[in-house]
Amino acid sequence: MTWAMAKISESTEQMAFETKYETGGPDRTTPAEANAPWLDPKIAERYLWLEAMVNHVPDYIYVKDLQGRFLYANHAIVSNNGLSSVGDIIGLTDVDLHGKAAEDARITEIEQRVIETGEPDLGFEEKAMRGGPDRWLMMSRVPLKDRNDKTIGIVGTSRDISAKKAAERLIQAQARILEMIVSSVAIPQFMEELTGLVEGLAEGIHCAAVVFSADGAAPLSTTPFISQLPDTLVEALASSSTELLRDTVSRLTSGAGNLRCFEILSVSGDHHGLISVSTSGNQLSSSLIEFLAGASRMAGIAIDRRQAEEQIRFLAEHDALTRLLNRSSLEQRLPDILAGADLSSRKLAIGFLDLDNFKQINDTLGHAAGDELLRQTAARLTASMGGNDIVARIGGDEFILVLHEDDEGFEAKFGRIRSLVSHPLTIEGMDLQVNCSIGVACFPTHGRLAPELFKAADLAMYRAKETGRNSLQIFSPDIADNARRKFLRAEELRRAVERDEFILHFQPQIDLRTGLVSGVETLVRWMHPAEGLVGPSDFIPLAEETGIIVTLGEMILRKACRQARKWQDENGRRVRISVNVSPRQFQNHDIIAQVAAALKESGLEPSLLEIEITESLIMQDVDAVVGMMGELTDMGVGLSIDDFGTGYSCLSMLKTLPLSRLKIDRSFLTQAPEAERDSAIVSTIITLARSLNLDVVAEGVETQGQADFLRDAGCDHGQGYFFSRPVGEHAIEALLDRRY
Repeated sequence: MTWAMAKISESTEQMAFETKYETGGPDRTTPAEANAPWLDPKIAERYLWLEAMVNHVPDYIYVKDLQGRFLYANHAIVSNNGLSSVGDIIGLTDVDLHGKAAEDARITEIEQRVIETGEPDLGFEEKAMRGGPDRWLMMSRVPLKDRNDKTIGIVGTSRDISAKKAAERLIQAQARILEMIVSSVAIPQFMEELTGLVEGLAEGIHCAAVVFSADGAAPLSTTPFISQLPDTLVEALASSSTELLRDTVSRLTSGAGNLRCFEILSVSGDHHGLISVSTSGNQLSSSLIEFLAGASRMAGIAIDRRQAEEQIRFLAEHDALTRLLNRSSLEQRLPDILAGADLSSRKLAIGFLDLDNFKQINDTLGHAAGDELLRQTAARLTASMGGNDIVARIGGDEFILVLHEDDEGFEAKFGRIRSLVSHPLTIEGMDLQVNCSIGVACFPTHGRLAPELFKAADLAMYRAKETGRNSLQIFSPDIADNARRKFLRAEELRRAVERDEFILHFQPQIDLRTGLVSGVETLVRWMHPAEGLVGPSDFIPLAEETGIIVTLGEMILRKACRQARKWQDENGRRVRISVNVSPRQFQNHDIIAQVAAALKESGLEPSLLEIEITESLIMQDVDAVVGMMGELTDMGVGLSIDDFGTGYSCLSMLKTLPLSRLKIDRSFLTQAPEAERDSAIVSTIITLARSLNLDVVAEGVETQGQADFLRDAGCDHGQGYFFSRPVGEHAIEALLDRRY
């Protein structure tokens, strides 16, 4: 036992040396100690045990006097400072051992405070002055007192907590990464902070992160350490080849030694980038490698989440198909645009652009082709915009254009855009040319607010549609007046249906061989309370456009069936009655139920009802219409195709349609029989129909010569002013038994 140790024991009764130990233990008494007259043998033996235990403790244990000089230090301290025995450290201070590092560590300040206050300092963490920059100690210091409770020195312990501090750094770094994921930090900032966190885990670590851009452009590096990466990786980063970069990363991810690469993968396994870590000294520890593997996975989650949020934000403002602004986003921006134009006294133009016959392309070529058409149209519109101009898709095949005033002029610019959209394009191997209609409203002439301009441009666009499509229409007050009148007329029409203001007229169909009435066609008239009798041309197109025709058509069908049944019940006349059916009734798939209900309600035999449809209706959706036609014929209802020859249908289609009659359009009979071409067409249609076992009705018969020509050509029936104009219920009854 050392002299210092003995003196400490002599000075304080609180020391653990006073504890009663049993005799026994190793005989480690030195000659000097054995000859010490003041040392009791039993106490010496206890001291030897105590010193042996203290020296076997891995923590640092020491005793200092009031001047900070070491009085005792265990073996751990001696060996850590490169000394051979405890005697080498006795009388030295920390400054003697460590120089300025001891001053920077505030050792003297802390120990002096413990001595002066008599209060212990427990659990103080500080960097170790030896053993590397990542080595940490937990220090505890208590005052050393004598029997009189006077502080005569200090007792200290230190524990190596380097592993604990390293684990804490890993936990803190992981927590910060999770916090950034939850906070949805932008990807560049996320990766920059991630690399900083990694480099802060230990001294001598360099970290670089590379993220592949979503659009395949050059990847983004977040630290200057990129230049320290392997040449193969640097070359791949400098190239524009994403495939080369990913291949290089793949070869480096399983590397060993001082460089490791960790792939950043999405949840679905897509490559987002990599994290590369290098050490200037020792190899990466297993715990650090495990952390980096987890960090790369969390980085993948962060990128997935950020990209998903960016996509959501993008879709909130843009159309998913064309990537153009959507209507909501445009409406949010437009007030500021208009305010800016107002302040600068500049004009703006709002254009509503609608593709002509887009539905036909969708129905004929399929929705995939329609989507591709919209994408290509959007690209053309975007290319035609000026620097401050805007194009947005508001749904379907409709686009809004916001153009700023320039030297070209609005009308010329919109005309150029219309021509550009109409240029031929190729979709799914087919060359197409799609026209468009554009309506334009100008700020501030046609309105100062966005809703006013939208409304004006929309009205102008519909006027362009009504006047033949493929045209440009500038808004004018007349357009608004016409639209207002049209709206009011539609409301009148709706109320007229509710009030049952419609009556039926009938036009006889004559058997050209016998001259007798073979049937009647039902025609509708509006008995307007103020205008009197209104012809179908004044309200049927509007009813079709507004959808009122569905309700009106069902009403006409029921009335016609009741009328035919009435003739049968009152006079015993079995008159076949023909009813025109609107395409809208077929599109809504209500026609089957409507016919069944009308027949059931009236009690009319199905064979006395004939439904007239147009070629254009069949061409809209051949399969669906043919299916419904089959259901009607299964009921026993007759079917005729109206205005045959004007709908551009395929003649071979006739053999698949469950028809009973063809009606030749009046346009072919106008110049017959004098016009040889018209006569030839009529004769050909009659011959074709007879070869398919179809009856033929010729519309528009106005002269005896036309009637004779049709009869000689083999036509079965004629209908027109030559026989009778459409007449009301009572007038037609007088004609049913007449011979012509």
